[in-house]
Parts: sequence; C-alpha cells; structure tokens
Amino acid sequence: MDGQTENILNLREGIKFRKISSLDGSDLYGSLDEKLRSLEEKKITIKERTNTEIPTYSKAKAYRNNKLKRVFSRVGYFQAIVRQRLVGKDYPVIAIIVVNNKCNWNCTYCFGDYSKRNDIDYSTNEIKYIVDELHAMGCRYINMHGGETLLRSDVGELVNFIKNKGMYLAIITNGQLLPKRLDDLRGVDSITLSLDGRSESNDKVRGNGTHDIALSAVRLAIKEGIPVRVSATVTKHTKNDVGYLAELAKKEGFQLYFSILFKSVKHATDIEMDAEEIQTALKQIARYKHMGYPIFTTHRALRAALEWPFDYNAVHHCTEAQIPSAYRKYHIPCYYSKTKFTIEADGYIYPCFLTTDGSFQPKNWREVGLREAIKHVMVSNTCKACPAMSQNDHNLLLGLNFKHVAYVIKEQWKEALNFG
Repeated sequence: MDGQTENILNLREGIKFRKISSLDGSDLYGSLDEKLRSLEEKKITIKERTNTEIPTYSKAKAYRNNKLKRVFSRVGYFQAIVRQRLVGKDYPVIAIIVVNNKCNWNCTYCFGDYSKRNDIDYSTNEIKYIVDELHAMGCRYINMHGGETLLRSDVGELVNFIKNKGMYLAIITNGQLLPKRLDDLRGVDSITLSLDGRSESNDKVRGNGTHDIALSAVRLAIKEGIPVRVSATVTKHTKNDVGYLAELAKKEGFQLYFSILFKSVKHATDIEMDAEEIQTALKQIARYKHMGYPIFTTHRALRAALEWPFDYNAVHHCTEAQIPSAYRKYHIPCYYSKTKFTIEADGYIYPCFLTTDGSFQPKNWREVGLREAIKHVMVSNTCKACPAMSQNDHNLLLGLNFKHVAYVIKEQWKEALNFG
C-alpha cells in the first residue's frame, strides 16, 4: 500500500476505523496507532468515494452583511421553526455541518480527535450540494463546525454561497486564524469561540497560549462588528473559573454559553468532575446569571442538568422509557432528529454530537443520499433526554416554549443590532 493509498481511505468502509475515541468506549479504538494497525491488517483498499452525483457550482456572488440583514436572517429561521411546528412534520430547519477533519489544536476533551484524522475533507461542491439539499428541505440555519473551520481555504466562498440563499450562518472557530481570515467571515451572522477559563486553567485543557489567542479573537470580532459568542466547557481544571468568565463577558461585551464535560472520552477522564463538583459548577452558573451577567444558558436548562437522575459520567443521554417519573417535571422534550441534525465530516448524519458515541448507527449521505440519511435519523433515533445545557436551550426554542422564545428574541435582537 503506497502513501497516497494510505491517506485516501474508503469513506464508506473506513468510517468505523475513524472513531479512535468514544464517549462510552463502545468497540472503538483507543489510539491513533491502534486504528492504523487495524487498517494495515485489514488491507483496506480504495473504492469509489460516493454514490451521490455532485453537481459543479459556479462561484458565489460576494455577500455583504449588515445589521438589518442579520435581523432578517434571525427572523427567517424563527419563522421556519414556527412553520414546522404548525405543519407538524419533521424535517431539518437547523443543521450542523462539520466541514473538515482537521484541527490545528489538540484539546484534551475533544470527542472527535480532529487533530489526528486522516479522512478526506468535503470538496467545495459537496458542501454546496449539502446546503442546497438542506435548503430545499426547509433548513434556514447552518452551523459551520470543525475540526477547525478556518483551515479550509474556501471558507469565504462557502459563506457567500450560504448567505446568498438567505440562511442564517453561524461559524465555530478556535480563533487562531481569525486575523488572517477576517474578510472571509464578514458575511456571517455570528461567530462562536471557545474559552474555558483563566489562562492557566484554560491552557491545561486546550494548549499553551490558547487563552490569549481566543480572547484576542473575541476582541477582534467585537471591534470589527461581527456578533460573537463564547462557549465555555467546565472541567476539573476550570471549575473555579465561572466567575472569571462571567466578569470577562460583562467587561468585553459578549454572550457566554456554558457546557459541562459529561462522560468524557477515555483519554480525558482525569479532567472529569464528580457529581458534587458538577452540581457546584451548575449552581455557580445559575448564581451569576441571576445576578444579571451576560450568560445565555437558561435557568431551565441548568435545572434539567442539576436534576439529572443518572451518574453524570456514566449516562449522558437516555430513551423515553428510561426517564424516571420524578425527572419528568424537569425534562425538556428533545427536537434533535426532528428539527436539528448533525452532518459529520465523514458523511454520516447523527441527531447530535452526543450520539456519536456508538449508541446510534448512522447512515452516510454519500452512500444513500442526504434525504435518506436524514430520514434514517428521524425514524431510528431513540435518545429523548440529556443534561446538556446547549442542547436543551435549543430544544426550548425548537419546542416554542413561550418564555424561552421571548428570551431568545430579545437576546437575538440585541446581538444583531449591537454589532455591525
């Protein structure tokens, strides 16, 4: 097997060898070396990449965003959610597209091992095809995710293409390449950057110097008038930094979204928190939010996490039948696999990132087509509850919870008009 063949893996058979870590460790590889040894033993050969015919697209027209357009983009995807609830049918309104298999950082808790993958990235035409199909199905919100999104040389072209279709576009990035790619991102509706705590604790998890890089990127986006959000994952290293982040958000002028490291990948168990530490962190977040700090994470989502009836580090999602009756008053109905879908960089489609742990058996859109792979998610997903705050805040919106909808409208209005 020559070097080129080793690097160009068959995306239909090779996917099961891509997963080199798992949230529950189910029959997956523990290291990249183990994966590569297995690949060599099995002598995987190159086959045709896809059964889906991909059209060739022309260059997209340059798109220029402004405050009014950002308001209309937000109105557009909210109208799409309302329309779907009124029609009573399941189809994608919001989609996360993981646009590449590579990352220039190596964060300890990353479930995807993007810094070590060797899979082939989507072509520009493939991503445009995905967006085209999603738009035709009713999708009006695209979250462009990585890997590290800005490693793609065609990000500006993809931004123009998506925005010219009238869709809301959010981009996730670690921020390192933002100064170089700023002009490519002026058309987006929001940027989300990750910052987990003070420099010393953040950098233990995300790498030396990453705190300062991320904070500089936040300040740059704000200066340039691009709506920016900060996502913080609380771990054993950063559990005491909730107050620091809340103060920073207030000082710098960004919205703060919190996540807890529930049931980590095998190589990150040393930064897991125990139940008492998790609950203390959740209560800290709730306290700072109650004090008026710019924390988007809602009290309802925090309560659902606080009351989670299972071991946080053993069970991070469950089926309808597994939800205890005592928890149902805290349970937030899930609309993932009904309204929101995750399209991984290898072509497989999931309800959400939590179900990439081996608990859900996805189909690959390159093999069966995008619509069929999405339909498979709709009919096969059995996950109905989780303690993840980000997912549950989205579920409150997708379920048109009146109080939450009013809250989101207010926050989105401020975000759109305060930037640009």
